[in-house]
Amino acid sequence: FDKLRTGFCAPQVFTRVMCTLGLDGLGADLDVLAAIYQSETHKDRWVNYRSFCAEMQTPPTSVRSLLQDAFDRLRREFTSRGAAGLMGLLAALRDCDRWGRGSVQVSELRAAAGACGLHFSGPEMDAISAHFATDGYVPYLAFVREVRGNLHRLRRQVVLETYGAVLTAVGTVRMEELLGRFDVRFHPKALDGSLTDEQCFRDVEDGILLMEREATVDDLCDYWGFLSWKLSDEQFQYCVENSFRE
Repeated sequence: FDKLRTGFCAPQVFTRVMCTLGLDGLGADLDVLAAIYQSETHKDRWVNYRSFCAEMQTPPTSVRSLLQDAFDRLRREFTSRGAAGLMGLLAALRDCDRWGRGSVQVSELRAAAGACGLHFSGPEMDAISAHFATDGYVPYLAFVREVRGNLHRLRRQVVLETYGAVLTAVGTVRMEELLGRFDVRFHPKALDGSLTDEQCFRDVEDGILLMEREATVDDLCDYWGFLSWKLSDEQFQYCVENSFRE
């Protein structure tokens, strides 16, 4: 299908090829998969199938696989703790940052994580160091943001469409207005009864800002990624669309 060998193909072509390979049983999930690998740089946002193939061939001992496994485990743990867990990890890392430079040594990151009940294997720490560290130092806000997670394209679009009224042209979030219009009854942790309404409200503010003065669109989307890793697409859409008062 890619006669010019560009590395891209239309989403419908991608799903058709997957079906010919016997993956038609995945149904609508193939459309989600195509959306995840759509390119931001291609003018028609076609699927970067080379990136998809490379990831499918990634060995389990690679840095990418080790990081993915480690962060999946961390997100499961921190989702149960809520944003308070992220804030605790961030505070522990900032305590290690005696010079206020925004980064800590790899050994300090491991110790701070351990103090929060998180433990990494040797290969996982090597992968974290290879991915994040510069001259032996890890920018810890980037690390905590990675723990918070992110959304794939389709879920991100739901958040952007729902919260568009409080997003600025320069990619920031008007937090005061967002908090004033947020309906905590539809926060996932309010729905499952694990947090009170007041705790959910604090979770939203802390989880989006992460001790920063200003929030970005990515911060908002990443927070919803943090909240929703175990939600179905239908549950995710229900929570997001009902959480914001028009």
